Amino acid sequence: MADTLVVIYPGRLPVAGGRGAFVTKRLEGVREYVRHWPGEVVLVAPPAPWSDAAPGSEPLPLDEVGLDVEVTDDPGAAVRRRAPRVVLAPLKPEAAALLGAAPLVLVSDYAGPVRWQNARSDGTPAWRLPQVGLGLLRLERRLRTLAAAADGLQCNGPHTYARQARWSSRPHLFHDTRATDADVAAALAGPPAAPGPLRLAFSGRWVPQKGVLDALAVHAELVRGGVDAHLTVFGGGELEPEVRARAGAGAGVTVAGRVPFRSAWVPRVRDDVDVMVLPHHQGDSASTFLESMSCGTPVAGYDTVYWSALQRRTGGGWVGPARAPSALAELVAGLAADPGAVLAARRRGLTWAAEHTVEKEFAGRVGHLREVAGV
Repeated sequence: MADTLVVIYPGRLPVAGGRGAFVTKRLEGVREYVRHWPGEVVLVAPPAPWSDAAPGSEPLPLDEVGLDVEVTDDPGAAVRRRAPRVVLAPLKPEAAALLGAAPLVLVSDYAGPVRWQNARSDGTPAWRLPQVGLGLLRLERRLRTLAAAADGLQCNGPHTYARQARWSSRPHLFHDTRATDADVAAALAGPPAAPGPLRLAFSGRWVPQKGVLDALAVHAELVRGGVDAHLTVFGGGELEPEVRARAGAGAGVTVAGRVPFRSAWVPRVRDDVDVMVLPHHQGDSASTFLESMSCGTPVAGYDTVYWSALQRRTGGGWVGPARAPSALAELVAGLAADPGAVLAARRRGLTWAAEHTVEKEFAGRVGHLREVAGV
């Protein structure tokens, strides 16, 4: 048996003419496995039409990705043909087709309560919520059975791990991030913020669940209260017209849009932002929280299951009441008057982030895979 790791692409890969439209963050993650795994890494991806490519995707010829990519509607058959040491796949019902083909490790990004939270916040009509809730309970049972039958489970974030680790005989906690050792070192070496306006930022998809409009509301409350603050808004999405309209209606907001993570986002968040405002409505394990702390920028966010658990571990920010922009604005206004509190949270967040960089997280994840594979 070859020392091969097969990674199942999380989602479908839009393909056309020998090219794939890769989500950059997902492709970077697969390349981390290539760096750490002591053998060949193969990416197996179910196909999707090119029209399904996400905004900001990275179109690449499949033979220039830097690893073997197999696009197939039958990942199970591909795994059986390749007979790898271990397979890594998302915790989804379709992963059941991989059981028995090779040692299988599943990846869970969030637990059942977050799915329910998403259903309640994505515009699902109230009359449908009981039916949706029943469907989610059935899905949870299927996923629990699947995780128990697999050979390992990797859980993204402390809340997911607390809810699901018991499903598996070999659970592993990881924290999703793209921030490197060098990113943290640069933030540690940089000077603290100089006196001046409180520099805030939001980063994420411009959809209701991510709270981009809440971030704008927080800034507006601060301005009305006489706080000298500036907000930069990174990202993009369906709420762009409203984001730009609100940003243009008052002073002190810069719409940065989507920027490259490594070359633009990291240095700007490190050098030009004092506090990241991330009022997410949902509790998914978003990497932006840890990536912000890795840049030396503490986070102010709502009381979601993910951020409240991470904040307790790190001390790298503050938790405000869920879906309450006015309360979060009051919290941030207090920070404007207490730069020492911002500096202390910056130091705590960086100290924790230094032990959870992308290099260290993937070394741990690959160590878990090697344990399962016996490599």
